[in-house]
Amino acid sequence: MTTYREIKGLKVPYLDADLPSASADTQEGGVWYNSATGKLRAFIAFDTWSTTAPLAQERVSIASVGTQTAAAACGGSEPPNSAKTEEYNGSGWAAGGDINTARAEMGGMGTQTAGMICGSGSPGIVTEKYDGSSWTEVNDMNNGRILNGAAGTQTAGLTFGGDGPIPSPANSNASEEYDGTNWAEGNNLNTARQGSQGIGIQTAALAVGGYVSAYVANSETYDGTSWTEGNDINTARGRLGASGLSSAGVVFGGQTAPTRVANTEIYDGTSWTETTDMSTARNGGCSSPAGPMTASLMGGGFSTARTAITEEFAHQILTYTPASWASGANLNVGRMDAACAGTKSATLFAGGNASNTVVATSEEYDGSAWAEGNNLNTGRENVGDGGTQTAGICIGGGPSDVAIVETYNGSSWTEAGDLNSARRALTGAGTTTAALAIGGFPNVASVESFDGSSWTEIADINTGRSALGGGGTTTSALAFGGYTPVPANTESWNGTAWSEVNDLITARRLMGATAASNSSAAIFGGSPDTAETRTWDGTAWATTADMAEARSSLKGAGTGTAMIACSGDPLGIQNVEEFTQPQNVEVITD
Repeated sequence: MTTYREIKGLKVPYLDADLPSASADTQEGGVWYNSATGKLRAFIAFDTWSTTAPLAQERVSIASVGTQTAAAACGGSEPPNSAKTEEYNGSGWAAGGDINTARAEMGGMGTQTAGMICGSGSPGIVTEKYDGSSWTEVNDMNNGRILNGAAGTQTAGLTFGGDGPIPSPANSNASEEYDGTNWAEGNNLNTARQGSQGIGIQTAALAVGGYVSAYVANSETYDGTSWTEGNDINTARGRLGASGLSSAGVVFGGQTAPTRVANTEIYDGTSWTETTDMSTARNGGCSSPAGPMTASLMGGGFSTARTAITEEFAHQILTYTPASWASGANLNVGRMDAACAGTKSATLFAGGNASNTVVATSEEYDGSAWAEGNNLNTGRENVGDGGTQTAGICIGGGPSDVAIVETYNGSSWTEAGDLNSARRALTGAGTTTAALAIGGFPNVASVESFDGSSWTEIADINTGRSALGGGGTTTSALAFGGYTPVPANTESWNGTAWSEVNDLITARRLMGATAASNSSAAIFGGSPDTAETRTWDGTAWATTADMAEARSSLKGAGTGTAMIACSGDPLGIQNVEEFTQPQNVEVITD
């Protein structure tokens, strides 16, 4: 019989400890066996986008300078054309010095404290330098143009292509180099085009994508003297974002007939590979051209309208397997809109709608199988929930709005104090002795607090809604998404008041959700039917592994690193999926 070693000529190393963290992409895919743990290990790369603070001003056709943690968004169209500069520090945007000539669709290069923009306007030759506080006009380019690509630094810059020379529009192949004082003609691009994106430095650059008579996928490399055709990107597009070097770059977003795209591709010096998409498809936003491929930025641009949305990209190498969903044991009775409480390996699931029939069925999960427990006293759907498998709470519900509340002691359900306001499609938080009932139908903002015997009205959420997600405790909770119609709002509760925080990446309702507090939560599934999973770290929502099956009206329990998704719509499915995010993972980002 042929062995692995005969086929490959090597074997998996047998070690008594894990290897040190990977420090470069060249170590990606490294595999070894850890005899101490009895597990196979590997360095696995994965890519994520996460939302962060938006630009102060919605705009498109912005010039970019800087890195993910020190970027600048320069000019653009609001409309009209803008002179604004906004600076990003890795968490938020603040006003910087205005450019001297308001304009859009120009090239940008360099860092936040030593940046440069060139082109656009009329005659499209103006060049300005930035010192981190103010812009200064310097020597003009030789060829006036807009939508020109750019790469390099303030003292060794490069610009190419575009729409020009102004005022006679035509796709340009002109290339110019900047030495810190003057622009000089360089060798031309092989393909004249506009709206391409630059990556790298003056002597090792890429020109990616663009528009000729249609959007193109061309990628050309520059060695400081001449341009050479390289491998195409997978999705033809123009006016995209980028970061990195000519040997390790990333491009994302852009315009491709007839729509904007969210596609992200990484480059290894030879070929382009599709990876995780941005959450919001768009073109003409600012990125971080001076940053590494492993940590990029996309701010603003045009989606279905001008936007201020900002997202951060991370290319990471994990020592262990990344987050994933796996099939769990099916429920005995498939149903949607039930109550769910507990953990991934100790779950309580009660009530719901099974094949258009409201049921009182209650089941318990031990991590491997579901067992029938004692039923609810009153069958219902669209309930709020909280607690654990041995101390759960089921709040309100429908189909006819009720105020009924029941608590579970691990054996049986008991009627507790009723809500002050009957409702369904609400979300719950807390325990059997300290709970919250939040929102509900018909799109109410009401919040009530439970002390184990009675409910008291407390501060309302800011946006009344139903079919929302949430969870946490009576002093630290979240409420997000829902129906008003469908909002993306996330609100945080500190025990006294609700505050608006960063929105969901994608608005949805009827989702599964878990939340330990206002700083740790997750959502999965939801309507419109989706398999998307997002995690919350107290500041922003981030992408992670999707479920295997898209669905809505499901329920979940657990934590953002270990949770369970139960049943849902399509009506009455029995499917259960379990999520695992490995702990003690070492992450390398640059």
